[in-house]
Amino acid sequence: MSGLVAAGAAAKGAVSMLAMLAVQGTVLAMIALVLLRAARMRPAFAAAVWLVVLAKFAVPWGPAMPWSLSDLIAYLRHDEVAAALSASPIGSGPDPVISIWPSIGWIALASAWALGTLIVLGRALLSYRATLAVARAAEPAPEAARATLAALAGTLKVRTPRLAIGDDATGPYVVGLLRPIIVVPPALLEDPTLLRAALLHELAHVRRKDALGRFLQVWATAMFFWWPIVRLIGRRLDLSREAACDAWALEASALPRPAYARLLVKMAALRTVAASALASPRSLDARVAAVLGPPARARIGIVGKACIVVWAVVALGGARTASARGEKNVCVFTPQLAEALREAHPEADLDGDGMLSKDEACEFQAEVRRRADQVSTLDEAQEPEMDRLLDEPLCCNCDPGGGLLPSPESPALGASCQGE
Repeated sequence: MSGLVAAGAAAKGAVSMLAMLAVQGTVLAMIALVLLRAARMRPAFAAAVWLVVLAKFAVPWGPAMPWSLSDLIAYLRHDEVAAALSASPIGSGPDPVISIWPSIGWIALASAWALGTLIVLGRALLSYRATLAVARAAEPAPEAARATLAALAGTLKVRTPRLAIGDDATGPYVVGLLRPIIVVPPALLEDPTLLRAALLHELAHVRRKDALGRFLQVWATAMFFWWPIVRLIGRRLDLSREAACDAWALEASALPRPAYARLLVKMAALRTVAASALASPRSLDARVAAVLGPPARARIGIVGKACIVVWAVVALGGARTASARGEKNVCVFTPQLAEALREAHPEADLDGDGMLSKDEACEFQAEVRRRADQVSTLDEAQEPEMDRLLDEPLCCNCDPGGGLLPSPESPALGASCQGE
């Protein structure tokens, strides 16, 4: 049974960590939404902000940083936790009965999460492998189209990807991390101007290394498949990422904005593979509106990069305070420790009633610590209990009432609380 209880404790820790990440990531998403709406930043900056938010969901731990989000949440919850602790009686009530059912419940909950995560990851991996296989098997593009791609790749300073021709029903997409492949429909070959714009858009994905961000997005979505906020953040990231690549295409080509907007509408009628944001009509409307609106710069400036670094440090930094890390100063006050103390030193029972109050035990523990030579007077049977008494934080001011401990013949008591 002890193994089951230990497994239940581990499962509870994993589920608690997920809940903590969900809360912190949701708070971060709300902050990001407010900041982006107020500042109206360029799409590339917005995509970086949303990617950091998703990283908060995907990365459980980060280096300890001052003014981290974890510390802020712990500070805001400090009064609530303190009030809950002060309302909990310490040193009274019967021993809790150990039950395996809570452990079974936590294990079942953690198992359901693990199964769901594996299913989402498995489906994403299969979809990616299928898309990559189709792209590798696609017919190579004509020489003129490959020459256009090579010239555009030199303009964007990226290695020239392989260019292939897909089927008529699939829109342009890029797939592959180390050796990307751009696949375009045959209809684009008939219009060199539209082909140039589509190639610039896909090359912008390569230049921005969006494949890495996509992997992070899939991982966060798999871990939090049960939390709809993550999918909403993913849609925001998709839209910002596609809009950033639109800005690259418009900036690097001479294509008029209305013509590029017509390209978006035309490609939206086709089936999408990698650019999932284009498949959403609402996302298409937003992208067309952005294309026809004021021009947006494709790159992030030095000031913007510095702001992203600061945002990432605050968002992904780990907790520095113990309360934010979930650490607790546990006070141990059990009948066994008190009885070991009373048998070894009857004088610890100041009122002579045959049982030790918490105040009496704590006072004598402090005296024993000041005069450690008294520990040597114990016999071998008492030494382990006294060593435990000296090592454990017996007194940490968590029971203002200082309730009495019964003798060993009475029902045993045990308590733990967070110290002030």
